[in-house]
Amino acid sequence: MNEGAEKTRERITQPDQVLYRPIARAYVSEGVVAPDAFLLNSNDRADSNRLSVTRGSVATAEDAYNERAATLKAGCEKRGAPYRPPVGVLGVTVEEVESVEIKSPDGSEARRPLSAWDDSMNEDVPDTHGHIDYNGVPFSEKGAHLNTAKALLARAVDHGWKYGPIDE
Repeated sequence: MNEGAEKTRERITQPDQVLYRPIARAYVSEGVVAPDAFLLNSNDRADSNRLSVTRGSVATAEDAYNERAATLKAGCEKRGAPYRPPVGVLGVTVEEVESVEIKSPDGSEARRPLSAWDDSMNEDVPDTHGHIDYNGVPFSEKGAHLNTAKALLARAVDHGWKYGPIDE
């Protein structure tokens, strides 16, 4: 989604707003979701270290699922690859995102590096789109990235599936 130019965005300030994350089948084994579902992938890194989510203030979990499934299906058809629909949708609140604490590299202090943003006002960005900004977690701190993803996943799993799970 990043084309070199900085996108306009607005911080999401409603602490109870749910942020939906469709979960790819590759991240689920025997019913257990791996932390990879909340780790930045290469597309997220190219998009300024922003993990894509669907904003619950303008969409349901089912909407988030259907939008992601349609995007995946179109991409698979374009590449001639087999399509595997997402398993379902998990969610975390803005407050939960902002409360994730990680230690500094030397372990001397805890910090809360994540924030949630609405970037739907940009051209070619879905009206329901938002993101979790990971820029406060430098890539040099690999353990911090994994711990951040694990913390988000734990909160999401505590809430259970918001939509799904869907059998393949």
